[in-house]
Amino acid sequence: MTLLMQRLLKRTTVSRRGFTLIEMVIVLAIISLLMLIVVPNLNDQRNRATTRQKEALTEVVQNQAEMYANDTGEAVTGGPEMLDKLLDKGYINAGQHKQATTQGISPVRPKSKLIGG
Repeated sequence: MTLLMQRLLKRTTVSRRGFTLIEMVIVLAIISLLMLIVVPNLNDQRNRATTRQKEALTEVVQNQAEMYANDTGEAVTGGPEMLDKLLDKGYINAGQHKQATTQGISPVRPKSKLIGG
């Protein structure tokens, strides 16, 4: 064999290293498609978690307000004054007070409608 033929055979039989441009583009396309599927679901989950957190905090504040009313004999009133009383007497902590005030949570439990009467 000639020297030129040996060089050509050597070039074609050498294993490649790295990725080609098309392989990189395909990988990026797959990753972007997965992101298009995942990101909207994460936003929905975040919104649901925020809603559930507010519902849970509302339930805690209203339960603590009822406990305060039972312990002191005072009526439960709406507004930040009642939240301040609950904080001062230790029925809710500072974080709950801040969140309830920020989110406009009322310590007054809504009257449930009576069924059939």
